[in-house]
Amino acid sequence: MEEISLDMLPKDGERMLAELAAGNMVVARSKNDFLYILDFDDQFHMFSHTVGAPGGGQRQFPKDEKYTATVRNLATISDAVFLVEYDKSLNLYGVMYTAEEGFLQMFPGDDRDSDGVIDFGEDLEGENPQRG
Repeated sequence: MEEISLDMLPKDGERMLAELAAGNMVVARSKNDFLYILDFDDQFHMFSHTVGAPGGGQRQFPKDEKYTATVRNLATISDAVFLVEYDKSLNLYGVMYTAEEGFLQMFPGDDRDSDGVIDFGEDLEGENPQRG
């Protein structure tokens, strides 16, 4: 199949969780920060990247009540929420790169100077987060 499909999602936490449970990637955007979220191995896997930065971050959290609520809440605190459907045989980092480039083409974010700043790292801090 080797395809990637991009779509915008409503800012609805339950819809985000449903898409994650279906094996899709959900992306939360705040200004020029992207948070890529996956659900596998009974954990939430999150990859963060700021546009133009050479690297990013990665964390895993258990799919417990606390972190499920955190993921659900990302829908309301993000500027936008996107859906990425992709061929699972593709390289995951390549999928994230391609998705980000696609989102920036569709929504460049040039008018976001008046938006509030949300640091995804602060919202995801937990008692025992695992860093990748």
